[in-house]
Amino acid sequence: MAAETYPQLPAGVRLREYRPGEDVAAYVEINNLIYSPERTTVEQELYWESIYPQENPRLRHTAETVDGKVVAVSACLRPFWMIASSAFWLGIEVCPEWQRRGIGQAMLAALEPFAREQGGMILRTNCREDFAASIRFLERAGFSNIGIRYESVIDVQTFNETPFLPVLEATLQAGYRLTTLADELPITADADHRLYDLVSTTSAEVPFPGGEVHHETFENWRKGSLEGPTSDLAAMFIAKWGDEYVATTTLGLPPHVDEPAITHMTGVLREHRRRGLATALKLMSFRYLKERGFREVRTHNDTANPPILNLNQKMGYRRLPGWLVWDKGL
Repeated sequence: MAAETYPQLPAGVRLREYRPGEDVAAYVEINNLIYSPERTTVEQELYWESIYPQENPRLRHTAETVDGKVVAVSACLRPFWMIASSAFWLGIEVCPEWQRRGIGQAMLAALEPFAREQGGMILRTNCREDFAASIRFLERAGFSNIGIRYESVIDVQTFNETPFLPVLEATLQAGYRLTTLADELPITADADHRLYDLVSTTSAEVPFPGGEVHHETFENWRKGSLEGPTSDLAAMFIAKWGDEYVATTTLGLPPHVDEPAITHMTGVLREHRRRGLATALKLMSFRYLKERGFREVRTHNDTANPPILNLNQKMGYRRLPGWLVWDKGL
């Protein structure tokens, strides 16, 4: 795509194709201005770029000034991590000082036809519930809110585990064994496949807004969860019943301990629920983070998943602004 102009764009700003090698540093800067303290890095973004499934449809644009300053980036793609065949995921990030000048409108207008041409029937995106300008933009663009995913945080340095130790002891007394993928791989050749099967089974039951069902291929999951710059196999906790993997909680780790870690997934097989496994695994993850100097860990949960919301509240998580999910018919 050659650089293009749109009626909505301010004078001196144009759209062109996103160039990963050239634009990634500017993208990281914009992202971190908008979403601090959940920051990303150039290393992380280049890694995600390197493992993106090449066969998966995607179109990305950069908005830049005539002197080459990148002021916004956008993307539209089929969500390869979900079973949502009719929905295309949309992301638009505009540098705060360049917002409210029509750049977002122009980027949306440039991406909608792509989703439609690829057979998409819905554009799906999200924004923080405290981003009033983003909400107004989406409503004016014809999007409808279809749900919210809560975000919560807990300080692992001040967390008092004493009230929860009886739960941990009960799981061990019942015969469960708590371990990590780092400990399992040397003794179980297919440990990664077993954990993938567990994550796939439990995450498919998570009630995402819009009826999406989480699903990744093993290769995509391995590259993203086991080999990525935020991965640590010692931070992937597993509960075993005999030789079977029956529960897990996994962490994503930022490059610096003063940034929040992320709990990616906590899941328990249906037949092993209500036995304290989620609590026990979360305790293990808190200990891991505390020993390594991390202060905060954050998690995201759907409002239609009361068991995990209740557990987080019981353990002392503090709710942060959630993420509103939006759809627009094409």
